[in-house]
Order: sequence, then structure tokens, then C-alpha cells
Amino acid sequence: MCNHHNHKKENLNHNRHGSSLEHGQAHEHDHQNWTRKSFLSTLGIGALGSGFMLSGLSVNAMARTKFLNRLIGADNDRVLILIQLGGGNDGLNTIVPVENDVYYQKRPTIAISKEDSILLSDDIGMHPAMGSLEPLWGNGNMSVIHNVGYDNPNRSHARATDIWTSASDENVNLGTGWAGRFLVEDNPDFIANPPEFPLGVRIGGSANLFQSEFGNLGVTFGGASQFAQFLEQGGFYSEENVPENEFGRSLSFARKIANSSFKYLEAIQSAADSSVNLGEYPNSGLSRSLSVVARLIRGGLKTKVFLVSKGGFDTHNNQGSTEGGHANLLADIADSVNAFYADLEQDGQQERALTMTFSEFGRTLDENSSMGTDHGSSAPVMLFGPVNGGLYGDHANLTDLDNSGDPVFSTDYRSIYTSILNNWFGLEVSDTETVLQGEFQDLGFVDPLPVGSEIGGKPQKFTLHQNYPNPFNPSTNISFVLPATGSVSLKVYDVKGRLIQTITNRTLPAGEHTFNFDASAFPSGVYLYQLETPSGSETKKMTLIK
Repeated sequence: MCNHHNHKKENLNHNRHGSSLEHGQAHEHDHQNWTRKSFLSTLGIGALGSGFMLSGLSVNAMARTKFLNRLIGADNDRVLILIQLGGGNDGLNTIVPVENDVYYQKRPTIAISKEDSILLSDDIGMHPAMGSLEPLWGNGNMSVIHNVGYDNPNRSHARATDIWTSASDENVNLGTGWAGRFLVEDNPDFIANPPEFPLGVRIGGSANLFQSEFGNLGVTFGGASQFAQFLEQGGFYSEENVPENEFGRSLSFARKIANSSFKYLEAIQSAADSSVNLGEYPNSGLSRSLSVVARLIRGGLKTKVFLVSKGGFDTHNNQGSTEGGHANLLADIADSVNAFYADLEQDGQQERALTMTFSEFGRTLDENSSMGTDHGSSAPVMLFGPVNGGLYGDHANLTDLDNSGDPVFSTDYRSIYTSILNNWFGLEVSDTETVLQGEFQDLGFVDPLPVGSEIGGKPQKFTLHQNYPNPFNPSTNISFVLPATGSVSLKVYDVKGRLIQTITNRTLPAGEHTFNFDASAFPSGVYLYQLETPSGSETKKMTLIK
């Protein structure tokens, strides 16, 4: 775990001119730079990749590297879907501190009441517009990481996005994305030996995520409608709809050459042609993007990382409370993610897909004079799929504020990347530290890949799962896997460390075991359960809500 961050040091970026609506022309200039950069980033074709539109979406396909070779060679078919929330999502109205008086004092017109919230615990709620996520939460397939950020948050859209996509410190300009660095690490033959399929796909969002020292390693789809056009034409340019003359024949030939230059076209076409969506999706850009992802996953495309995006989160004016602009944005996220997993579940693909939301920054604690919020600091991150569902970290402390009066982060955003790379993709810790250029905490919201022994493929280390359901009332199940027969104890403690129940304390055989914990006699709150085995111990949190 990295302990070098000093959250109390002087914050020079928090009062950056242009981050607030009241800054007038400076604010407009900031938006122009952000918009111009986002537009230009979708136009360039990287030195080692290619860009095209797929069903109206912009897609990037990435070249072979040592990192992705390892992922491909691994005995798993896991994929990661990143949902970029462009503009700076208001985290305080997304995951709500429903018992915090400061929150309600600072937001007299836009705050979400406890009565309106979807309660995730006694003191934490979720915006009511996100009701479509309740089944995922109740089934343990949603995690929330509280108060995510970094030192000295930058409130420029462009720079803050670069920090998140490059996984850099706030005062370092890396010029490469964390996914791009995966692709080129110690792999000298990826130019001479390109893959037959894209290792990463971008459907909107920041091109910097896949930027490498050799250029942008991706193919870009502009949208879902462009994807449909791509499939109908068998390429990005029609080779037939040309004038019946010498110019037309030359144009057709040029388009044929251009189409054939996209080396991932055949793999994408094949995956799309061999699959369909098995569920219904709402009529939104995000839903259409996720439907394309689901179709390509089902079609056997061996891509490991997908990036999709949704804009509109720069809610300076008339943000709204339970209804309004921000509520509509959150409802689209919830409805789209719910439809995506319902689609994948039709043929058992849902366990392959881990989905994560991120935004360049949160919003200000104070609502502004236009009944909106300005560029802020930290915010929550949501994860969906085969996760250890629940709340992680501490919600923002609304009295421990930075120089601009906004919350100080408590979870480094690179800890989320660390957890995904270590556990979801099964990278060695040293490889993850190389990619992220440092050591960061593993948060444990996803279980590590099972590690096989040389004989029989049995796990070499025990695994303690997140309890299910979580939160719970009044009982929950706790499961774990043992690599060998041994003496085991499973105990439950309160948050003060007092033992309240020993669930089991005996010798158990190798394999998976599940025990029920009945908390009917205990009050609501957070509890800890600890598994002790001959090869070590592990502790996890669970939440009782009555």
C-alpha cells in the first residue's frame, strides 16, 4: 500500500481560474479547450492502430504487447468495460450521505433526502433515479468505492481526464495512458507480429487511455449507428456507391485499399455477424454502445478492454434534485448497465464482464447560485458484475475540506486500477506496479483469479468471499475456499474489535464451504468477519441494515 500521499499539503490547483461558472470567459475558454481536445483525439489514426466508426460509435483496436499477450495466454476470458462519465459527475448526489447535516446545509435546493434515497446502508443512499441498479446491488453484483481522487485535484476537464487515463500524479505529464503502457511493455515483436483481433476497443471516451510511446494503439468507432453502417457495408467505406466513370473506379479501388488496411476488420466483422443481442436496451447512446460491447463479447472477439462514454455531467446550471438533468443522466447509467447485464445473462456471459464508471472529477460541496455545482474534487466509483458487492472506504468527510471548501480524497484512484489488474486480470504485483509506476492498495472488491497447483489444478491459497447478500437483514452467507484440509476458524467482530460470535472452529476438508450468519440479535451497523487458516487469515466487512 502506498503511504506517501500527504492529504494536508497546500493545494495549489483547487482555485484554478476557469473551474467555476462565475469565472465567465475563462470558464468558456476551459470548455473550448476541453471540447477541441476531445474532438481532435477522435480524428487521428495512431502509428500502430487504426480508427473507424462502428454503428455510429468510435472504436480503437490495440496492437499486441507483452502485457496483452499475458492476458491472452492466461486461462480466462475476462473483459473490462470502462464507462467514462464526461464533464465531472456529482458524486455527492449519486452516492448520498443521508445522515450528514453539512450536506443538506450546503445544498438547500438540490440535495437528495434520505426518504427519497435508495438506502445502501443506514447512512448512505443512492440517487432514486438509479433504481434499475437495485437488483445488482441486492445480488451482490455492485460495489461502490467512496471518495476517490488524488492529491491537489486539477479542475480542468482536459487535464483531469489526462490524469485519470494516464494514472499519473497530479504534477506529472506522462503523455501515455495506463492501458497503452500495458500494450508496449517489453514486447518488441508486436509490430512484426500483429494480432488478428483488437486487444482493446474504444467506443467514444478519451483516446489518451490507449496512448503509447509509439502512438495511439487503437481503432475508434464513432457510435452505434456507425457500427451498423460498418456491418452493412462490410467496411468503413462503400466500394460500390461510386460514379460510373474512371474517377469512380479509382475511388472504389482507393476505398477497397483503405478498408483492407484495417487489420482488425475481419475479426470485428466475424464477431458481430456471429452474434445478436439477447435482451432489450433503452434508446440512448450509452445503451447502444453497451449493446455493441455485448454483441462483440458474445461473438467471441478476444478483446480484453472496452471503453464507452456518456457526456453531459458538467451540471453548472439547474442540476436538479430527484428530477432534472442530473437525475436523467444517472437513470441512463442505471438502465443501460442493467440492460447490459440482463443481455449477457441470457447465455451465461455475465461472469466474464467487469464494468467500472469513472469521471474526471466530482462537483463542489456547495451548490452555486445557478442551482448547480461547479468543478470539484473527489467522487465515488461504481463497479458492476462479478464483484464483492458493498461499500468500500469512507464517504467524504464534509468538515475536513481543501482550500476550496471541497472534500479531501481518501482513496487513491490508482488503487482501483491495482485491484483490477492484480485480481481481475491476474497480473503479477510487480507488473502492476510497473504499469502504474508505483505501489497502491488492493481494495479487494474483486476476488483474485484461482491459482492452480502443479497437480490437479487446486488453489494454493485460501479464498474468502464477500458475504451475500450485503447489506443484509437478518442473515447472510459467508463462503470460502480451502486448498487443503486444515483447522479453520470463522469469527465475527463488531467495529470496535469485540468478538460477537464464532461461526465455526474446527477442521474442514479442502474445497468450498458456506456458513450462515444470523444477526437477528444484533443492532444495525458494520461488522467484520475473519477467516483464520493454516496458511493465513483474512478479514472482510459486512453491513447489517434493519
